Order: sequence, then structure tokens, then C-alpha cells
Amino acid sequence: MHRAARDFYERQLHELPDGWAAGHLRERGLGGVVADETWRIGYAPDTWAGLTSYLRRHGFGDDDLVAGGLATPTINGYLVDRFRDRIMFAADDIDFETVGFVGRARSGRVRYLNSPTTEIYHKGETLVGLTAQRGKLFCGSIPVLVEGPMDALAVDQLGGRWAGISTCGTAVTRQHAVMIRQLSLANQIVVAFDADLGGRLGAVRSLDSLTEIFASVRVAELPPGLDPAAAFQESKDGLSDCLGSARPLVEFAVDVELAKWDPVLDHVSGQVNALRAVAPLVRQMPSNRMAQQIAGLAERLNLEVEIVSREVLSPVVRRGAKPRSGRRSRGVDPVLADEPDRGPTP
Repeated sequence: MHRAARDFYERQLHELPDGWAAGHLRERGLGGVVADETWRIGYAPDTWAGLTSYLRRHGFGDDDLVAGGLATPTINGYLVDRFRDRIMFAADDIDFETVGFVGRARSGRVRYLNSPTTEIYHKGETLVGLTAQRGKLFCGSIPVLVEGPMDALAVDQLGGRWAGISTCGTAVTRQHAVMIRQLSLANQIVVAFDADLGGRLGAVRSLDSLTEIFASVRVAELPPGLDPAAAFQESKDGLSDCLGSARPLVEFAVDVELAKWDPVLDHVSGQVNALRAVAPLVRQMPSNRMAQQIAGLAERLNLEVEIVSREVLSPVVRRGAKPRSGRRSRGVDPVLADEPDRGPTP
């Protein structure tokens, strides 16, 4: 049923070359993907029951349409299409089967609408672009994990070095990592989420899932306020350079965590608690980068290198212990103690 729905959406896009969906893709510099059979992009027509009627004619029952998340019953008992007037992207599972969809609306509406959770569709177990990019991944292209399907299209247009894959949000699961790794010749991945607070936090949250599966996990820092699709539209070379200069995600995670503590870093307790917050992250770094990070933390937190080193290298923070530190700018050696009330502002 989902294969039939995908075919229906794809045909609708091809039959409306002057419609807003095809026009929007062209405006974003992505017009070439309309004819790209690997992506299988489609369009959900602006009708109440276009797909529903089509699937009924092909022998699928109403209960199937509802169970599959393709149609929704009204209070009057009629079935209407879940997706209407949207650019459609197929969401694939680990077996490269289309089990759900993501629809992008034109301006003025909720941008993205996903299939609801069904027996075969679970957002944390599907990706957009996995099937389309598997040929590139087999040939050694570096997977780039992005939020939206349009972002994945933009990354794909950069050429053979990069393969764009969308999680349709910032939640990255271990299953996502496994799905990509099974195809990827390159044992590395780049996270390129939107350059906003949600994107930064989402990138940090993905650290554990990705580092468990990939040897190298890096993050691309986009210009403020841009997502990969917008960055691509602004400058194709600029997006490519941004991906090429990606840095280790664990270092980025340290910076994001320290930023939460900025308001209290003028206090000794704030400095120490910030150090303890980032110490587990620093311990994940290779030894040569760990040494650099320890020196950088000592400078940023105004603590002695020995104190920072001891805290980072200690596998367990001793509760109740009172390590001593020197604040070099004041030439004193105050007692460092936990003060939870001086934690970072959420």
C-alpha cells in the first residue's frame, strides 16, 4: 500500500511541472531531483481524497488506509487524505522499504507533517534519503545527518563526497546510526543540524548514539539562522566548505555545555561545577585532543591545569570531597565546593 502511495505521489509531481511543488524545488536549486528516480519525490494533491480514492480502486480497504496512516476518518465517517498539498518524501526502514511519509507544506502552514506511528512506521527507526543515498554510501561518500528532507536534498547536490540523510527532526537514535553504518564505507559521519538552539542541543544529544557506531563523529557549524538547504541556496561552495571544516562533535558538546554556565563562571563554585559537567565529555576524546582540551578548560575557567586534569582523568567524582584550586588571576587557593543553587539557567 505504501509503495502504491509513493507511486501515486510521484506521478502527481511529474504531471504538474508548473505547480508550486516543482517550482519550489527549482527555486531552492533542487529542481534536478524531480526527475531523479533515486529520490522518488512526490506531491500530495490539494484534494480531500485523491490518494484515498486511488488506493480504494487498487483494492485497499478503508481499515488498511487508516491503519497505515494514509487516511483519517472525519466526524461524519468519511475518509480524507492525511497529506494534502505537500511535497512528499518517502521514509524508509532498515530494509529500504517505504513505510511512511514526510510531507512539506508551502508557507503559512506547519512545515513538515509525518506519518503517525503505525505497526510498520516508527520515526526513530526510519530515515529519509537512506535508499536514495545508498549508492553513494557504498562508494565511500560521508553521510551527513540533517533535520529536514530538503536539507538532505541540498547535501546530495554537493557531489560525491557527501550523502545527505534526514532524521526528520533532531532526535537521533541508535537504530538510525546502525541503518546508516550498514551502508557506509566511510566509518565517519557529520551532523549538520540547523544553526539554532534546537539544532545545537539536538546535535549534542546525538553524541552517544553516533559514537557507539561510528569511529569519527563530527559536527558542521552553519552560519547563524541557516539550515543546510538555506545555506546551499545562499552558497553551494559555502555549504561544502562548512561540511569540510566540521570538527569533533564531542568538542562542540563541551562548548555547548560550558555556555550554559557562563552566567556563573565568575564564581569559584560555578567554575568547578562547570568543569564537572564537561569532564565526562572530555574523557571521550583521544589522548592528544584531551590534553589540548584540558589546557583550554583551565584557561577558560580560570583554574589550575592540575585541578582540571585531576577532575577530567578521575573516573568517578568523589562526592563530598573538597579539591583545592588556584584562581591564577587572584593568586589565592580557595576551597571548591558544589553549590547546586548556582547552576546554569535552563
